[in-house]
Amino acid sequence: MHFDMSMAICRSPEDVFGFLRDKHKYPQKSGSPVLVLEQTTPGPAGLGTRCREFVQMLPFVRGEIISVVTCFEPGGRLEEDFEGAGMIWHLAYRFVGEDGGTRLTQQETVRTRGLLRLLEPLMERMLSRQLCKRLETIKAVLESGWAVAEGD
Repeated sequence: MHFDMSMAICRSPEDVFGFLRDKHKYPQKSGSPVLVLEQTTPGPAGLGTRCREFVQMLPFVRGEIISVVTCFEPGGRLEEDFEGAGMIWHLAYRFVGEDGGTRLTQQETVRTRGLLRLLEPLMERMLSRQLCKRLETIKAVLESGWAVAEGD
């Protein structure tokens, strides 16, 4: 499954990048499938940083996901590889200055394993909605004036 979407955000590329770089520092929004998100490597986020998250995938199905930052270009690109809960995926964010703000592009490729392959058509529709909602949430939070932490 491949997803490619973008959204204009009225914040600088550095602010948008900083927000996504430090996603583990911010509280999860009510209703988010992410129950816990924590950085497991010491120090500031950067190339090789690992995180662990626990997600609610279905009403009675929870999973653990491990991620690693594979590309880290402040204000330009941020990429991560994820594995867990029967899936492997790659997430790439691009940050481009546009009209005094940022065009945030999100590309995501998801591969399922085992019995999950049978559910791909259903999962594709569900994931598409969730990814769109994630971009809308990022935009809403940042445009509300959320203070982005300085890089450590």
